Amino acid sequence: MNILILTHSYPDSNHKWRGVFVQQQARALGKIHKVIVVCFKADYAHFSPFSDYSFEKTIDDNLTVYEVTVSKSFPVITQLKYLVNTYRFINREILNREKPDIIHCHLSYPAGFLGTIIQRIKGIPAVLTEHSTLRLYNRSFIHQLCVRHTLRNATEIISVSNSLKNEIISIRNRKVNVIPNIVDTAFFKPSGTRDGQKLRLGFLGGLNNSNKGLDLLLKAASMLDKTKFILHIGGDGKLLDHFKKLATEEGLENNCIFHGEISRSEISRFYSQFDIFVLPSRYETFGIVLIEAMACGVPVISTKCGGPQDIVTESTGILVEKENPEMLANAIRTMADNLNTFDKEIIRNYVKDKFGEETIAEKISKLYREILMRNGK
Repeated sequence: MNILILTHSYPDSNHKWRGVFVQQQARALGKIHKVIVVCFKADYAHFSPFSDYSFEKTIDDNLTVYEVTVSKSFPVITQLKYLVNTYRFINREILNREKPDIIHCHLSYPAGFLGTIIQRIKGIPAVLTEHSTLRLYNRSFIHQLCVRHTLRNATEIISVSNSLKNEIISIRNRKVNVIPNIVDTAFFKPSGTRDGQKLRLGFLGGLNNSNKGLDLLLKAASMLDKTKFILHIGGDGKLLDHFKKLATEEGLENNCIFHGEISRSEISRFYSQFDIFVLPSRYETFGIVLIEAMACGVPVISTKCGGPQDIVTESTGILVEKENPEMLANAIRTMADNLNTFDKEIIRNYVKDKFGEETIAEKISKLYREILMRNGK
């Protein structure tokens, strides 16, 4: 099949982690289909209201990737220009050359909205995968209208978790397929052995806000025996200094190592050094760092905050109530005392079977085939 993937969230030279889950899925699908990715963005740094779009084309393994850029215009007009110019690019460079069988859009707006417009004009089925809470789109009434249009008109909707599925259904009562994100188990794998005698706890997440719950983890860590553990903290963001100060206030200055942003080349090794990986988020539609750590054979502790309930099992980790440092501290103690009951191979094989490339790519391909059969193709 010929698949056109639309997204505004995709890794580039300035944002190496943005939309990496879309990239991983595109690469997996590209092994069995002909896949073109169009990543489009507005350049808000340059005001050029009458300029056309610009684009760069790259070959990424088995994918053709177009990065389309539209310059900033007048207020409100920017969004319209963004959509119109991106459509013009897609129509000129892709649809007029080889019509795709399926348009697969990631995130309801702008990709989902644009995909359903193309579906209406060109008659190509548009599939939506939603990764984010729909609250993300509440910044304006226009955005909410566009999202509702997408949820109403997409040929099929995919959610990455059951909690997000229920959120979507609360807005638009229709069938929602649950297909989780992918983990590349050829890349994320155990590497090396742990050195040192102290328990190694790990955390990785963006630090631009408190959603990942690092403050809760620091509070929980302050309740542990400080002679027995080291907490490794990966991630960067505007609150980094705030969390460093908080660690000091909790008496953890000798127990915490802040690593900053972890490079792509180092991330598998970063996970592999841990005895336990902890993600005490306040809300997650999925929780991709959990399956990455588990692919490295590491047991996990997370919160009942949405996505993790679809991921963590008794053989792979522990789930606790969110906003509860005492319960989090008890879970860390319990897991530390019973680490020998968590088998690295069992954890890794579970992730490979449930979230591996072949499994997820086949689930998506099956949905594609069902759509085309309904359409008589």
